Amino acid sequence: MPDYQMFPMGMWHMLAAVMLMVFCLAITLILISGVLSNWMSERPLMYLELGLLVVMVLVLSTPTFLLSRGWSIFHGFLVWHNRAYLLVLAACSIAVLMDGRYGMAITGGVGLVLGFAAHSFYQSERYAVAVEHYRLIWEHYRFRRHNHE
Repeated sequence: MPDYQMFPMGMWHMLAAVMLMVFCLAITLILISGVLSNWMSERPLMYLELGLLVVMVLVLSTPTFLLSRGWSIFHGFLVWHNRAYLLVLAACSIAVLMDGRYGMAITGGVGLVLGFAAHSFYQSERYAVAVEHYRLIWEHYRFRRHNHE
């Protein structure tokens, strides 16, 4: 039987990765909006921003929640997701830099730093220990529930 802990080793790495990705998500949305503002009028851009925000939050929160419920396959998805954000942030930062909006380019740089920090947490050994801890707990729970039915 696994040892149940409220804050297992690596839990803080998981929380840090998610929080860094939340800020990275917000900065990515700001930069995408800044790039698209040259080609779209305000009203459609506003709806696109809202739709992107909803999708971005769901794509981050759902796999993170499922990871905490023992679905360790989502760890790979979250690493891929982080790398996709890094790619989009880099592309948008270059686009706004070439457009002469240096403040937004600096914001993009901050987003890249946060994204790389989240990536280092996602790849850390302690994060992997926490993922394995939750996988074992939920595997044990599902096994016991299945055998008692």
